[in-house]
Amino acid sequence: MDEKSRRPARPVLWTVGLAVAAAVAYLAFLGWDREKDLDPVTGAETGPYEAWQVVGLALVVGALAFLAGRKHQVVAALAAIPVVLTLAFVVTAVTGPEPGLWPIGAALMALGSAAGTAVMALIGRSTANRFPR
Repeated sequence: MDEKSRRPARPVLWTVGLAVAAAVAYLAFLGWDREKDLDPVTGAETGPYEAWQVVGLALVVGALAFLAGRKHQVVAALAAIPVVLTLAFVVTAVTGPEPGLWPIGAALMALGSAAGTAVMALIGRSTANRFPR
């Protein structure tokens, strides 16, 4: 098989791989935590996520987007990461105890993850152009 006949599959493989990796990261960091925390002093309810969970997910998907950009797969990153994160959020929110405001959260997740993915993928692409292997 020559190089030209294998090329079209590469973006598809990147998209699928990034989608699977983003789903696993979401489940690892956020998918298991469903309970809100109650502050005994103030009575305020927080959560269900701790800051470290959100930061951890952001670091992992940011690294995925950077790597994809470095390999010139910016479109694959934008097609996979924000879509999977938004879908995972929607499923988690709709099946949770208080599903009322999920459309707002989904819109914020879609916009935020798309913006973050774009920034990190473009940074990765620019470093690939400046520092080729």
